[in-house]
Amino acid sequence: MDNADGFDALIREALREIIREDWEEIASDPEVTPVSPRFRRRIRGILAGRSARGRRTMRRVLVGFLAALCAAAMLGMAIPPVREAVIRMVFTWYDTHFGVRYEPEEPVPAIVEEVILPAWLPDGWTVRELSVSIAMADHILAGESGERIHLTQHPIDPDEETDWFDNTDVTVETVFLNGATEARLFSYEDGRRTLTWTDRYVFILSGSADEGGDSDVLIRIAESMK
Repeated sequence: MDNADGFDALIREALREIIREDWEEIASDPEVTPVSPRFRRRIRGILAGRSARGRRTMRRVLVGFLAALCAAAMLGMAIPPVREAVIRMVFTWYDTHFGVRYEPEEPVPAIVEEVILPAWLPDGWTVRELSVSIAMADHILAGESGERIHLTQHPIDPDEETDWFDNTDVTVETVFLNGATEARLFSYEDGRRTLTWTDRYVFILSGSADEGGDSDVLIRIAESMK
């Protein structure tokens, strides 16, 4: 066996192991639509490498099966706690900033019907109201030593770009609050941090590392807002 054949064999075995683990998990998941016994036997036979035909078609079946795995994963979006958090964020980049438009999959409030505040803050911090109306709720989360984080809550308008962020020297990351709600974390080279997410409304936490608004604090505050 030459090096190329050996490497190909290693790749096939690694893929088999990955598929085997995912197949066992999906096959036992009650949320996934059941597959036929014939399909199950075919997958098990291919994973076991029982026939030359199965080995020759491994590449094609792996591609198709990976597509099936993706489809099965999408079924998770039908679970209520996850589905409610799905509001697509559409970014448009401009020269010095980018705009965000939100596309909810379900009806959302057109006004601020309920002001949602953090259930957790660092020790000694308080919430100071700046302004609250049906259009927006603004608060300052303040620490005893001058720490400041700005919290904004506003309704979702699917027809307009409602938020704008500086795109200069910024790194954008995707984080998941409590393992479920997708959020965007903007980290600027000058120390500013902004965390934005949606849960019926748009929420924005903004601060800077030298004023107590580092990424870990923003994420923990956001995760307490349910």
